[in-house]
Amino acid sequence: MIYETKHFNAGDYIIKEGEMGKGFYILEQGELEVVRSEKVLNEINLKGAMFGELSELLMAKRDASIRAKTNASVKFFDMGLHTFVEENPKFAVKMIRNLGRRLSRMNAVAIQGNTQNDILKSISASCSTEEEGQKVRILVIDDKPMIIEQIKGFAEEPGWLVEGTGNIASAVSLSESKEYNAFIISSSLPDDGAIELRRKLKSNSKFSNVPVVAMVIKGDDPAVKRVTDSGFSHIIFKPLDKNKVSTVLYDVLELDASDQYFDLEENVLLFRVPKITTTELLEEIKDSYSGRLHSTINDGIENIVIDLSEIDEAGEDSVELVGEFAELIEEMGSPFKLAFVVTGEDSEMWRNLDGCEEAEIFESIEDAKSQMS
Repeated sequence: MIYETKHFNAGDYIIKEGEMGKGFYILEQGELEVVRSEKVLNEINLKGAMFGELSELLMAKRDASIRAKTNASVKFFDMGLHTFVEENPKFAVKMIRNLGRRLSRMNAVAIQGNTQNDILKSISASCSTEEEGQKVRILVIDDKPMIIEQIKGFAEEPGWLVEGTGNIASAVSLSESKEYNAFIISSSLPDDGAIELRRKLKSNSKFSNVPVVAMVIKGDDPAVKRVTDSGFSHIIFKPLDKNKVSTVLYDVLELDASDQYFDLEENVLLFRVPKITTTELLEEIKDSYSGRLHSTINDGIENIVIDLSEIDEAGEDSVELVGEFAELIEEMGSPFKLAFVVTGEDSEMWRNLDGCEEAEIFESIEDAKSQMS
């Protein structure tokens, strides 16, 4: 998909109330405010959050404005929904799911009612993060505190909020008093607690469409069968691997999993090559190449750093990811200065890939950025 990256200063309006909308936006950096009649209704601060698509979908004028709370960057996809769905069916399915989840949660709000009749307040507390921009909140239920701390660490980079508890009663109490975007439940809870807790959550209209992920010890096939048979659609395995856990969470939250491997830092596009990939993640990363490179050119960024520090040895997947990325850069006329962050005896071999012959090699990201800027 081709998109345009737009930059806004704090206070600038991205979309305005009363306009007829076309296309949609995805937040790249910064924080935004949802404003109606100069009153701030909510904030959008999650990287990857989609907004602005409802106006065209409903063929109605925008009923709120979006303005930058801080300096911000957004991706703007300037295409009609008909064209978008035809050209990008996989991504379109994600958008449809997001809208469905949003509608379901709003229906849940209507069912629960509001004694103060403050509908806007109720909706803003319950809508999905993709539209209203609340920080992603995940509840981990495991009686092993170290596991909860590990997942909290994984969530720091994308800015998600992780809370944890060790028992079902506490989990039920927290879920009734707070809003969560996903639950992770350990299969090791006593008395099939994971299955019982999932049943309680799914029978509550408030959480009927919130994803519930099972956490299972790798190699425990009976536990895998139990959670699968009871309706868990996603599983993460102990010992926890950051890339695998993050990929599952990006999937269940309906976010672009490739975003976690790319960052704009100063005058550099940083591509962190993951240590382990699935076939789906491999394709999702490669599918994002063209749009990211066009956007990088449009932003005037001249340097690309490929971080291979997580790679122990050059495997088929990592070579494929780097090779196709470099080939696309070469096809575009090599408009970037390319560098690798890699150590070890095999560091020079990466220069053998097509398009990488002139790449510089550094031992750290800091060295690469300081010498390329």
